[in-house]
Amino acid sequence: MHHIYHANTDNENQLFFQVWQPSSKPKAVICLVHGIGEHSSRYHEWAEQFVEENIAVCTYDQRGHGLSSGKRGVIGSYEQLMNDIDFALEEIKTNFGDIPCFLYGHSMGGGEVLNHLISRKSNYLGVISTSPWIVTQEAPPKILIPFLRALANFIPSFSIKTSFDAKKLSHIENVWIKYNEDELIHHMVSFRLFVDAYDAGYYILKNSNKVKKPLLLLHGNADQITDCNASRIFSEKIVNYGTHIQYDKAYHELHNEFCHQKVFADILNWLNARLAENK
Repeated sequence: MHHIYHANTDNENQLFFQVWQPSSKPKAVICLVHGIGEHSSRYHEWAEQFVEENIAVCTYDQRGHGLSSGKRGVIGSYEQLMNDIDFALEEIKTNFGDIPCFLYGHSMGGGEVLNHLISRKSNYLGVISTSPWIVTQEAPPKILIPFLRALANFIPSFSIKTSFDAKKLSHIENVWIKYNEDELIHHMVSFRLFVDAYDAGYYILKNSNKVKKPLLLLHGNADQITDCNASRIFSEKIVNYGTHIQYDKAYHELHNEFCHQKVFADILNWLNARLAENK
């Protein structure tokens, strides 16, 4: 079953939600947070694979993305993104009750779920983060960051259009074609969004000791968008809670890559192990 709806957050921002669920009671539910510039419908086929394993998926278009409200690529603060995750988790609690929940994020969403794991309290059993934005491969020189920070404070909602090569997402040509033809995808980034996400990445690296729940961190070692070495460094600091897997020669979108079946199997095995521990 597939259900869509809009919901107003506490600050009146309207988020577009999608829920995929099996016909019977699911054994778990995933809260999925997408990456920058994209939207939740790009995960339709990926979500259906979890449904076939009796796992529901609840996701939403982030503010300023897809069918949610807000100027494209603009946020008031990173805390708003954390609040939106809290809002989505409350939606899941309302719709699914006490069914075990997992938080799953990709790219910028992967960085968001790591920050949520570190900075917020929640009842989810664990976190899955794929190709997280901890450090970006094409970040501007550090000498420019104070200048960008000043711009973020002076004109926080001003956005610039970034150049992007869709071939960096995956080795699969059809992925690039669909991405480039998708009218809901945008390439706008505000100074506030970039600076806050940049700072959030280094906050993750400095606060690994605050990870107190199971974490599955997945990254392709040929990712040209986010830095797989940052994921490795972070995972080495959380050996008691983290499981880290690198995929040889894989690009950014592991769920759309040549290794996607292995990625799905790894996620499913880890998730089922966490469910077994929770019994």
